[in-house]
Amino acid sequence: MFISDGAAPRATDFVDLPGHGVAQLWATPCPPRLSEVPEDLTQLQGSLIPGLGGTSLLAVSFPPDSIMAAPLDPQRAFEQMAVALPGLFECFEAETPGMHKTPTIDYGVLLEGELWLELDNGEQRLIRPGDVVIQNGTRHAWRNKSEQPAKAIFFMVGASNH
Repeated sequence: MFISDGAAPRATDFVDLPGHGVAQLWATPCPPRLSEVPEDLTQLQGSLIPGLGGTSLLAVSFPPDSIMAAPLDPQRAFEQMAVALPGLFECFEAETPGMHKTPTIDYGVLLEGELWLELDNGEQRLIRPGDVVIQNGTRHAWRNKSEQPAKAIFFMVGASNH
């Protein structure tokens, strides 16, 4: 049985950051359960960060950094992101734009374009299409230093630091 075959019901394109968008494609509770009629948790509009043992699958489009640094309407962009990214938005640092840390193990795959992964210690790596990055609750930021949008998918698993 197909559950859905269309646009993600939980998707946002940020009007003041052209080319920036996020879609939560699927989420599972903790513990994940198999069911003949699985519940689409994305419809609940809860936190994008999964609880311990839960999962969240996000598709993200990153515009060039020049666009991220200059929203058309900064206040409206801030407000739209706060509403569209519950749980995740709060993980971003105001004093270091883009830098964040989540209580998750993330499997990221770059689908299109290129991104630079910046780590807590300032180290940076160029990520190209097909590259896989595994984040283990580390503080990091994604930077698009190119002039083209980049698209990635992130599978997050809620984790504990104990």
